[in-house]
Amino acid sequence: MNPTIHILFIINPISGVGRKNQIPPLIEKHLDSSKFKWEIAYTEHRGHGGEITAEKRDQFDAIVAVGGDGSVNEIGSQLIGHDCALGIIPCGSGNGLARHLKIPLKLEKAFQTIAQFQPVKIDSGKINDKAFIGTCGIGFDAHIAEKFDHFGKRGFLSYARLIMREFNQYDMPEFSIIGSDLKIQKKAFMCSVANSSQFGNGFTISPHSDIQDGEFELVFLKKFNWIETPIITGKFFGNNIHTSKHFECTTFRQPIKIKVNQTEDFFYHVDGEPYKGEGEYTIQILPLSLNVLV
Repeated sequence: MNPTIHILFIINPISGVGRKNQIPPLIEKHLDSSKFKWEIAYTEHRGHGGEITAEKRDQFDAIVAVGGDGSVNEIGSQLIGHDCALGIIPCGSGNGLARHLKIPLKLEKAFQTIAQFQPVKIDSGKINDKAFIGTCGIGFDAHIAEKFDHFGKRGFLSYARLIMREFNQYDMPEFSIIGSDLKIQKKAFMCSVANSSQFGNGFTISPHSDIQDGEFELVFLKKFNWIETPIITGKFFGNNIHTSKHFECTTFRQPIKIKVNQTEDFFYHVDGEPYKGEGEYTIQILPLSLNVLV
């Protein structure tokens, strides 16, 4: 007789575009009660999902993040190096990691993924003391993440409005990168590290990223003329930004240090969540360190 699988669903009631009221009935519908036992917890503030996970991870076989990439990071970062698997029910505005892992965006099919219960190991990473699963960034992407955090309205259109508003005002910083086998110094519009391929909504920054290969992509985007925006945007959403003359990418396996020569307020992002910049960052890979249900 197979042992019972214990799952905790952590629901962020305010993330993304709603639909959270559909979750309890879908759990009942798709999880066979003869195979699964489950509980539901609701987050009450930012960081609460991580607190719940740290407390409960040894009691469950999987903890499922019901929310967006911020919720996935909160929960998943507390499962790195543990047997308990991360599950994802994508209910955010971007759902970048879920899209990369090809987890269905339709709730019914996403629950079928959970019910199959087939965990695989993926890489994760750290930028200084913060874990990330999909991407982190220290350029214009982080600038927009910080603005979006205070914008009020969620969704892709809010991102687009912010990008249009901030594009010409953004002053490119200079980045100094040192690793065991690379040394780079340059100004760039965007400096991102990709474990997975995209930020969300299909906006793909690193089309060839493999989340199980033990290496990250260091992606630069040079500043381009505003008139080129439709072409650049089309390449991001068409999975071929790597064909642009403004795109540069190098891979690394060993830790790297990134120093930002910027005196003004500066931000970085971890899976889309912004944090006040520290000026210098150490980025390291944690190979096959996280179990995920896919």
